[in-house]
Amino acid sequence: MLYRKSLVTLVVAAVALGAAAGAAWAANPAGGKIKLLVVRNGGHDGKGFTAVLAGVLEKTGDFQLTATDNRDDLRTENIRKFDVVLFYGSGGDFSDAAQEQGLAQFARGGGGVVGVHATDANKKSDVYWELLGGRFAGHGAGTYTAYVCDKEHPITAGMNDFQITDESYSHVYHRNLAMRCLVRMNQGNDRQCMAWVQQFGKGRVFTTGFGDNRSSWTNPNFQRLVTRALYWAAGRPPKNP
Repeated sequence: MLYRKSLVTLVVAAVALGAAAGAAWAANPAGGKIKLLVVRNGGHDGKGFTAVLAGVLEKTGDFQLTATDNRDDLRTENIRKFDVVLFYGSGGDFSDAAQEQGLAQFARGGGGVVGVHATDANKKSDVYWELLGGRFAGHGAGTYTAYVCDKEHPITAGMNDFQITDESYSHVYHRNLAMRCLVRMNQGNDRQCMAWVQQFGKGRVFTTGFGDNRSSWTNPNFQRLVTRALYWAAGRPPKNP
């Protein structure tokens, strides 16, 4: 059965979670470069996205980026080498249980996970759905206002509303999702959440529907949002790119 929940219900359910998630980085002080694994799901221009992201992160001097198209890198013996896993794009699925289990154990044990335009992937996996919190249900597209609705969370603190040209993903939310919505779209009567966080065991998870193509990747506000999310997911105080 698919569970559809309103954003209001999800936000109310996540009040206690939000306080913990907002301060999660305090328990994991900075030390060394953040080891980031970018998993390209295959349905979008993953190489183009990775190239833009690598250029942004290089300027910080804080990340060591590895990109892959091979889900075997999610197996326990491989994924344990990283601090954060970022999924990008739609498409694909796990080919065996060891990949899915490695990812779940990584996140539950405290590994960070970031999903960028990635909820339309791994659709046979309930673990992936629960981890990111939402599964793609449809989209619009155009230029619209991204409304920063939570200015207290470390990721979005200090950020202002911004214009973006992108797809506008809608989702079926997992029954276990306890969402803290950070950014909504703001177009007419449409206020769907476009970026949120949740806890998964000890892990910090950030998910955004933004990121369809180069127009969004090169948007400075999108870059700031994703970069700050990567710091937060790694247990570090977020910095602007």
